[in-house]
Formats: sequence, C-alpha cells, structure tokens
Amino acid sequence: MKYYRIWVVAFLLKFIGSAWDASYHFKYLFEEYSIPHIVNFFGFAIGAFLLFKEWRKLHYMDRFSRNLVTIGYVLFLIGIPLDFSYHIAYGIDLTTWSPTHFIYYISTDIMIIGVWRAYFKYTQDQMPRWKSLHTWFAMFLLECLLFPNMQQENGAISYDQYIHGRSIASKEILQLISDPASQIFGGIPQWVYPLYSVLMVAMFTVIVNKLCRDHAIPVMAAALYILLRFIFKTVFVFVHYPTSYVPVTILFIPIFYVVFKRDGWLAGITGGLFYFLSLFAINRLGLLITPPLVWWEAIPVALIGLIVPFLATQIVKLPIRPKRKQPA
Repeated sequence: MKYYRIWVVAFLLKFIGSAWDASYHFKYLFEEYSIPHIVNFFGFAIGAFLLFKEWRKLHYMDRFSRNLVTIGYVLFLIGIPLDFSYHIAYGIDLTTWSPTHFIYYISTDIMIIGVWRAYFKYTQDQMPRWKSLHTWFAMFLLECLLFPNMQQENGAISYDQYIHGRSIASKEILQLISDPASQIFGGIPQWVYPLYSVLMVAMFTVIVNKLCRDHAIPVMAAALYILLRFIFKTVFVFVHYPTSYVPVTILFIPIFYVVFKRDGWLAGITGGLFYFLSLFAINRLGLLITPPLVWWEAIPVALIGLIVPFLATQIVKLPIRPKRKQPA
C-alpha cells in the first residue's frame, strides 16, 4: 500500500504545481523554470521513479496498467517541447485551452487512470470504499478534467480587479493586454464554462459509480477537491497571488446521483440544474465573483445531464477496471 500512497504524493505535488501555475500566469509572464513548474516536475519525477521500478520488475502493477501509465508519461514529455515552442511562436498565453496544454491534461488523465486501474487490481479482494485511496485517485482525475475551467475561474476575479483598478498582475502582463475581457478569459465563450463543468463532472460521477459501486466516492472526491481548492485560495490570498472562484456547486451533481440511484436520467437533469441555478444565484446576488452566466445555458445543461448516463455506460465497457478473480 505504501507504493500507492507515494503515487498519491506524486499526484498531489502535480496538483499543487498546476494550481499554482494557473495563478502564477495571471500575475507573471511565462517562464520555463518558475517555482510552480518545479513543484509539478517533482511530482512527475516521483511518479517516474515508481514507474521505472515496475519496468525493472512488476511488483504492484499489472502489465496493462504499467503500459498505460507509460503512454501518459511519454505524451507528457512530448508535450513539453511542443508547449515551449507554442509559447515562443505566440508569446504570452493566458489560456488553459491551448492545444499544447490539452496534451498535458490528456497525458495526466492517462497516468491517473493507469495508476488507479493498477490499484483496483492490487486491492481486488476488497470492495472499493470512500475511505480508501480510491477517493484520492478519483479526486485527482476530477481535478485534471476540470483544470481547463480555471481559466474562467481565475479570469473572473482577475477581470473584476482589473476593471476596478485593483489588478495585481505585473506591468509586463498589463502592457500586453490589448483586449482585457478576451485576454483574461482566454478568448473562450462564456457558455463553455457551465456546459463543460456539467459534462465532465456528470461523466466522472456516472463512470466512477459504475466502476466502484460506491456512490459515496464521487461525492467525497468532489468534496476533497473543493476543500483543497479553498486551501490553495487561502494561501494565494496570503501571499498576494491571483485567486480563483472555487466551484462549490459541482457537489450537487454527485449528490443527486446518490439521491436518485436508480434513475440516472433524473439524477443527471436535477444535478445539472441544481449546479447551474445555484451558481447563477451566487453570480446574480453577488455572493461570490463567478464566471459570467446567462439564463439560456440552463437548457443545454439539463440536456447534457440527460444524455451523460447513456454515454458513460458505453465508456464503462472499456477495459478500465481489471476483472475480479472468481473464487474457486
């Protein structure tokens, strides 16, 4: 079990580094050797060492999972020079939605899925429970899926500070921003935020529920994610770094899949609508600074919640989770 706890540490360092990096780039220009990149690299290196041990001799992973993690690492390494080249070609890049950044997200997703699959295999004699490492691996996967949204979550607060003359961005960044709303929000249409959130969280919830057969795991993973985001936000406030909106209302989505266990379509619709309407209320009442929203987005949010259970059922048929050995 120590082996997988070290993987949790590795992914946690990547989580810290990526969250710090998202905040960092709303204050400073791109730098190859910034502290957030170094923290992220330490997590990457720890995982690489654990993976190297499995290539020398399989101890804690099956061959398929090890190869899956390796594919993730190779893709991530390919993404590094591509991302540097992208920055050299296009200069400052505030958006998390660039093509090279998605190579990072996809490769990290593959790493997490590979390690999590191996953990399923290693603990196949135990039913998954939310108090186990399953919740941590689920949380890391959720964080990676939602990371692109931090563009809007950081951008909402940074833009509010900018238009009120309280921006904490460096002079270099402020000089380069010709269209504040477009640059700070990365040129991403505002409707992307709620639709992408519902799609990712609902898909994540349904798939984890089907694989783990414990509806508490997605709920606790989302709660852990929100808690860590609040911790980071507190630290960033203390050190005078840009902060972000913490997506507290995503918790409604897995909660409603607990309430309506047998009716996935009903859970999807109600969870998505409760997520959006509560977020909309927070925005309109001025309780928190959130990404911009409009009423009509509730319609596609509800449709996504309706469709996701059917899509997720097809994904679960893939060899994500190793089969349990049948007792003799």
